[in-house]
Amino acid sequence: MNPLPHIPLSGFVLAGGVLALLTACVREDEAAMRARLEQWFALGETAYFQARGDCVAGVFRLAGPDVGAAMPVTGSVPEMLWALPRQGRAALQADGMAPDAALVELANEARPTGMAMRRAGLEARSCMDDGAEGAFRRALLSPDALLAYDSESGTVMVMDTRRDLLFAAMGEG
Repeated sequence: MNPLPHIPLSGFVLAGGVLALLTACVREDEAAMRARLEQWFALGETAYFQARGDCVAGVFRLAGPDVGAAMPVTGSVPEMLWALPRQGRAALQADGMAPDAALVELANEARPTGMAMRRAGLEARSCMDDGAEGAFRRALLSPDALLAYDSESGTVMVMDTRRDLLFAAMGEG
């Protein structure tokens, strides 16, 4: 007598599909995002984190204002656009240019890259509560904030050194 019940092959396929859907619901967890970001930024505690299948939003306190050597810091949109395909990531710190204005200029200069960055920030807002979204909006409009992008993961980052916060946003991408 066989102690195991007979389960048709279609049952295994269905169970595997459900398991795949459940694991695909979250794109990146907090630990994975933190590990990736710590290559480039000095992070303190997590102030906010939310992840779903269509978005990820993280807000981290900064332990220091420096950007690590693995993240090239550029001074203009053309320099950032030159660095991105070569390094896979780049930051933009242009005097007096808020990240929001930089995103518009990036979209005008290199539409696919600029729009991917804008879309990541916009889509990630659905993972933010009111407080995180308001702080993200203030950082995007701050001419002192730094904009960064990791093209491999599709993560837009905004470093607001006035408030000692780093925002990381990922959309469906």
